[in-house]
Amino acid sequence: MSISFVDIAIIGGGPGGLALAQGLKKNGIDAAVFERDPGRADYVQGFRMRIRQRGIDALQANLPTHLFQVFLDTLGFAPTENLILDEGFERLDNAGLESRETEDTHIEKSVSRITLRQILLSGLKGRFHTGKRFERYEPLPDGTVIARFADGSTVRANLLVGADGAGSAVRRQLLPDLKSIDTGVRRLAGKISLKAAANHGISPLLTEFNTNIRPSDGRGLMITSHRVDPAAYARHDFIGAEDPDHRNIPGFHFNNTTSYTWWNTAYDTDELGPDELLETLDGAGLLQALLQRIGHWDERILKLILHSDPSTVAFLKVKSSTPGAKWQPGPVTLLGDAIHAMTYFRALGGNTALYDTGLLVRELVAARRHGKPLIAAVHDYENAMREHGYEAVRSSLSAMQRNVGANRPLKSVPAL
Repeated sequence: MSISFVDIAIIGGGPGGLALAQGLKKNGIDAAVFERDPGRADYVQGFRMRIRQRGIDALQANLPTHLFQVFLDTLGFAPTENLILDEGFERLDNAGLESRETEDTHIEKSVSRITLRQILLSGLKGRFHTGKRFERYEPLPDGTVIARFADGSTVRANLLVGADGAGSAVRRQLLPDLKSIDTGVRRLAGKISLKAAANHGISPLLTEFNTNIRPSDGRGLMITSHRVDPAAYARHDFIGAEDPDHRNIPGFHFNNTTSYTWWNTAYDTDELGPDELLETLDGAGLLQALLQRIGHWDERILKLILHSDPSTVAFLKVKSSTPGAKWQPGPVTLLGDAIHAMTYFRALGGNTALYDTGLLVRELVAARRHGKPLIAAVHDYENAMREHGYEAVRSSLSAMQRNVGANRPLKSVPAL
């Protein structure tokens, strides 16, 4: 079945695409989201997203008042105090730990990505279409564009927005020469519920602080927590419940009502083992690979890793987009990771995608309400998006080098 026409067609139902749809709906602009998967069960979906001011501002602008209040009510809380330990569990001086993190951050605020998705989907019935795997677009002589999907359906739009993530099919067609960068960093992360941590006697120094383990030799480990208030969820019965799409997935990784401690560590390529091996290991196997590497560390740290839920542990190749691309504005544009995917360092990715939506909604309101030509609106959006998005990419790469390369250089870090 084809939807004959929509003013703004959004490819991708991640936070950026859904927040854009909410903002356009709030301003009375016709829009629809086309998402490949009926539900989201990708690995990162089970983790929290750290909230920055740019993300809060965009959500406040795009969401109706009641949904923004739900967002505020269901925020999780992270520790506000920082701690540095060495591998022997001895405290180190943490002076200046956050000296580079004063910009745009709310260190105590975090949001479950699952809960955020529930909020952003609310009220989009009839505007959100799943099972739509985007294949290609075709510009038309009248300035509109047709999007074609794998099921044979099509939609014609005045503007097609690629919000389909780091592997964006829209970007591949619009900017075929723009490639992503393999930073050479390999990340492991995992979770343990706070209840399980208490049962196993995990030290409060690893659950009550933003704790950095900085060994004298080797890679570090970052630990923090995400605490949720079940009573807050109970006030919003359509938000915060366990997502039925995750019902048959074992473990608690996709449980968004459980408070937990979260850790992550990053290594250079081949340090923990060859990619070909690590990519075949399940969570339990990855935990063993890490424990073999850090087995000489204090047992209090090892206990945290040992008792982490294997369902929450996965191996990730850290990639980045290449900042700096420019193109002529037209009936196709890009948003979020589709154009400025970045490393997870500094927690800028999701917040930057949300910020994009605020920029684009503002320009589309100018076009639809105040007579600004659509191409001029897209041009101004893209200039603003590139300025802040590319800077975020560079900033995250710089933070990656500082953090992962603190004890010795990485083999392959792009020079940008």
